[in-house]
Amino acid sequence: MANNTIKTIFKASRPGEYVAFFTIQIPTMEGPGIVFLGCDAYSEFGFHTGVEEDESPANILKHIYLLTEDEKFVIHRDKGFTLVLDRYEELSERIEGIIKPVNGRLLFNKKFHDQITKPMREGFLKH
Repeated sequence: MANNTIKTIFKASRPGEYVAFFTIQIPTMEGPGIVFLGCDAYSEFGFHTGVEEDESPANILKHIYLLTEDEKFVIHRDKGFTLVLDRYEELSERIEGIIKPVNGRLLFNKKFHDQITKPMREGFLKH
């Protein structure tokens, strides 16, 4: 019998250990809007850092910073965290400059990222 489920590559053992950062495009009266989000791998808790007109490098870095300063994120930050991304490799040095001072590591892994963000992405599609 074939196993069609995605096996967990990494397993979160506590809140805030792995947090995926991602965006979703939504329609607005002014045109498309980019919603910046984070999702905790352990609890599936969602973070919303804001909406912008574009996904420019400046906005990506701004919202990664805002994620690390979110009051619900800060609670677990001292134990260390891994920010999981599926893209933005070209910004890796600048992202590390934001997250390393606050106990963060960076991981680019599309499969794990998709696994973490799936509940939130599916929730957005339902509404």
